[in-house]
Amino acid sequence: MFSTLNIAVAPSTAGERACDLCRQKKVRCDMGNPCKSCTSRNLVCTFDTILKKRGPISPSTTSYLQSPDDNAATNPVPSLVFIHEDPSLYVNGELDAIECTPPSLPIGSPSSNDSSNLVTVKRERDLSPVAEAIDVWPRKIGQDSLLPWLDVYFQELHPTVPVLSRTMIHQEMHLQTHHHDPQFGAMLLALCAFAMTQPVQSHEEVSTPSRSVQARMLLEESLNMRMTVDFGESPTVYMVLTSFFIFAFLFGSGQHRAANHRLREAVDLALSMDMDKPQAYDSLDPETRDQWLRTYLHMGRFYQQFTDSLHRTFALQKRYTIKSRGSPTANACFIRAFGSFTSYSAHRDKTDSMGMISLLYLMEAYNAIDESVVGCWAGYCKYSYGHCEDFDRRLALRMFRAQERAREDWLAGSISSEPSTPLPSVHQLLESQQVDIVVTHFWLLNKIWELRMSHGLLRDDSEHRELRLDFAYHVAYKFGTSCHAMNLHALEFHGVGIVEKIVDITMGLIKALNSSTQLSLESSLTDYDPLTDKTTVPGPSVRLVLGNLHQIVQNLRGGSHDYVSRLTMALEAVPGYNGAAEPHHSVA
Repeated sequence: MFSTLNIAVAPSTAGERACDLCRQKKVRCDMGNPCKSCTSRNLVCTFDTILKKRGPISPSTTSYLQSPDDNAATNPVPSLVFIHEDPSLYVNGELDAIECTPPSLPIGSPSSNDSSNLVTVKRERDLSPVAEAIDVWPRKIGQDSLLPWLDVYFQELHPTVPVLSRTMIHQEMHLQTHHHDPQFGAMLLALCAFAMTQPVQSHEEVSTPSRSVQARMLLEESLNMRMTVDFGESPTVYMVLTSFFIFAFLFGSGQHRAANHRLREAVDLALSMDMDKPQAYDSLDPETRDQWLRTYLHMGRFYQQFTDSLHRTFALQKRYTIKSRGSPTANACFIRAFGSFTSYSAHRDKTDSMGMISLLYLMEAYNAIDESVVGCWAGYCKYSYGHCEDFDRRLALRMFRAQERAREDWLAGSISSEPSTPLPSVHQLLESQQVDIVVTHFWLLNKIWELRMSHGLLRDDSEHRELRLDFAYHVAYKFGTSCHAMNLHALEFHGVGIVEKIVDITMGLIKALNSSTQLSLESSLTDYDPLTDKTTVPGPSVRLVLGNLHQIVQNLRGGSHDYVSRLTMALEAVPGYNGAAEPHHSVA
């Protein structure tokens, strides 16, 4: 039925010669099958290339290497916007790397000309004939034009998403790994697409449509590179990160169903690699182990032994259910098993170290959320039948106390799971990292309060402050005060996700206003810090608190997002609120 292809069989036994990839990279090979170099990089080790005798290349091979295929000649692939069409920019038929600066680069971002700290990347014309024969990199994308977007990631996003090492990325690019490893190449494209669209500030709004189009083109090429019939059979950390970066792009674009699919994909790939099992790290070389640990910490920081942090956040925000395994305290045990706390403090890259520590503090906050209540957030508990077996007053108070302890820990520079290990306090972190931690704490307090409300646990006169309806006022007021102390750029750093959290907290106060018999727009309550249980002076009115939060949402990203209209409509529906009162603060 099937015709047999006449394919020559290359030598494949160990000890005869170096493997194909080591020969291509020109690195030492132990000639094992598979060799140690390929094994440490999770690459497929092959000995398929047929060695030829020294001498001139045959006419047929010369013709193959110098002539494009027929399809390219008859149906030229449209160039990506990175590739210039001006012939004067090309040298010997190839694009000059110095001129490959992508358009619409964010203001303040490094240009491709400013590359003194970057490893020089080889051009396509420097590839060997063997490398060209197995090249998987899309020809219409100039690799040098991606360098500025990598700088955007490492300078803007890396402090809060420290999943990659700058040194590792540029070393792999120098070795042309993206030309022969489709999974690394796909991850590189997805990373750049993520960097193009995530750090959207007010002054970047004009270029947003252009960058979104470019990012989607990169993601299409990324998906083309990674998809095979048996995709997922041999997962790698690059596959996990590619799915995560695609999720981040889709979430920022408002495509939440597609984002949820990619996030589930990332979690499933990581679990199939046993990334949640400490024993799986025993056989890894230091570089691979470091990459796994980065990925694990970022995706597993918030909950359980391996529950994607953003997966958990996404589940709470969008009411999607999630799959996970382990217990809430397993994260700390996992990290302690590797002595990671010591390695963080002595990490050779201070930026990486601070990023890892901020993840530990965030993990403390999310570990305070009992796993059993996630189903309640998604609407799958039995309270609608009159009684919920998972969430009650005792659990509500316990979760609140856990949030209190988490905040005390990151203010003091320690974590409850390892109190003897000194860590920098939250005030020693970068401002963007501080914003992430502070906003997350207040947002979780609000989510716990809303869960109490949905379960009928709140009263106007409860003996516990956190079980009162006006508790939402204290959360919203202290949160707004914290936001005014932050730089607008540090808030915008985190994209639309942080805007949604601010809206959630504001909506919590609106719900309290509509439900309480003792709370009104003109109510001015005694200032109470919900995280320290301290009573101070009287605070502003409810009207002013709502107005302050409304203005913050309007200021973020220039107000060019759907949350402005959504919050405005909710405020207009509040009886007596006309928005006339001006907030007494503005975001710096």
